[in-house]
Amino acid sequence: MKKMGNQIDRLHYLIKDLLDVTKIREGQLQLQTVEFDFDKLLEEVVEDMQSTTRQHIIVNKAKTDQHIFADPNKIREVLINLISNAIKYSPGTGRIEIHAHTREKELVVSVKDFGIGIAQHNLPKLFNRFMRVNDSTINTFPGLGLGLFISAEIIKKHNGTIWAESEEGKGSEFIFTIPLKKP
Repeated sequence: MKKMGNQIDRLHYLIKDLLDVTKIREGQLQLQTVEFDFDKLLEEVVEDMQSTTRQHIIVNKAKTDQHIFADPNKIREVLINLISNAIKYSPGTGRIEIHAHTREKELVVSVKDFGIGIAQHNLPKLFNRFMRVNDSTINTFPGLGLGLFISAEIIKKHNGTIWAESEEGKGSEFIFTIPLKKP
């Protein structure tokens, strides 16, 4: 029953991702923006994600004391995707770090793992739709290459930026920014 439940969850997320991609392509991705406590949202996401892994400790080093004006469900989706990827691509390592701080009029959030890393020549393509790095090691991990594309589009829709920094064999850090106040 547990395996069946996991497969149903995977199918649910796949359908949701495909619907999100369709909405993005049609220009129909809608945001439900409200003011909310970012730290509280991040704490909830970290707690939920920690329950999905026994091999990793997710360390939340973020304490921004910021209320931001954004779509909390979409920001949650981005955080879940980045943390899920950090878990997936850092087998055998025990730590994932989440940092956040303010810079000028924006919130800067990063998710850092100490896993397999990404070759420099692949970094510019990471946020493309259906992007899967052509590497025999990475191809052993499941996925369609939609999560980072969807996350990038959500962040762009919030007037933010997203990028990755990585070194093969030493891990990756995915960073995004979003404005602190309503535009």
